[in-house]
Amino acid sequence: MKTSSLVRLVVCLALMGMFSVPMSAQGLFATLTGIVSDPSGAVVPNATVKLINESSGSTMITKTNSSGYYTFAAVTVGNFTYKLTVTAKGFSTYVAPGMELLGGQKRNVNVTLKVGSTTQTVEVSGVATSLVPVDSGTKSETLTTKQLDNFITIGSDAASFIKIMPGFAIKNGVTNAANYSGEVIGINANGDAGSQSPLNNAYSYNGLPGNSLDIMADGAHVSDPGCNCDTPVNPNAHMIAEMKVDMSNFSAATEKGPIVVTSVTKSGGSHFHGSAFFSARNYELNANDALNNASGAPKPANKYYYPGFTIGGPVLIPGTDFNKNRNKLFFFTGYQ
Repeated sequence: MKTSSLVRLVVCLALMGMFSVPMSAQGLFATLTGIVSDPSGAVVPNATVKLINESSGSTMITKTNSSGYYTFAAVTVGNFTYKLTVTAKGFSTYVAPGMELLGGQKRNVNVTLKVGSTTQTVEVSGVATSLVPVDSGTKSETLTTKQLDNFITIGSDAASFIKIMPGFAIKNGVTNAANYSGEVIGINANGDAGSQSPLNNAYSYNGLPGNSLDIMADGAHVSDPGCNCDTPVNPNAHMIAEMKVDMSNFSAATEKGPIVVTSVTKSGGSHFHGSAFFSARNYELNANDALNNASGAPKPANKYYYPGFTIGGPVLIPGTDFNKNRNKLFFFTGYQ
């Protein structure tokens, strides 16, 4: 084989590896389905259905089949909402904005069109709160961006939110505190404070033994594969859009478990957005633990001072027309 041909082959294989998506990443996507019908309940075939990302403007388009059924598979989830529009000849345009889709879920929206012209628009509110999962027996709980931003944690590790999730109980002998506080300490969770990971026998999940938890970030396993006792990469609460805990009956797309925590990173949109923060915590402002007071032990001298920022938006190349409509390529990054 000629050198030039070999180089081309290597480049092609590298590109295929860069743009391939592993099967384990299916928790990053959602599925939206539904049936389009007229006021009498008869189905409407060949209606045009669009799912528009209200943050970036990117659009998915499909048509209903002969049974009036439509589906959108592999819908990206994150810190944004979608708008669903349906158009058909002889009917007013149906618009449902503000729809939030969650990772790994299949949801259903049935549409009833009103007779009229396509230039008329019927905007439906409240659809976002009426979305219900279908065809799934998964037992799970999901924290959205708003909840992650509003809840208070000791550190910035989003995995500490499992403390408030159903089915989790402290597992640390006779003490009333877990050995995992949510701090992000050292590399591979090794530091002066010891192993700071929810994988380190800190909690019991659904009554299961310790070390039965798996943590995934954007579809990749971030638990130590050697011992399943640490998380070399901790999901940062400021930088993720949602965190989902699957407790049972999840699909074969999730090959580990039996308890799986999945986090999805925030993404950029058509406009630049960001944040800057400085978190400060000093033990002088804390109350002591009741058991410490009873035994005369002092309160832990914990101090946290850390700055950080996030920024996301469209990828632009100055002096060119690349992505000029700001709806093709986006970025998001953060630092703490």
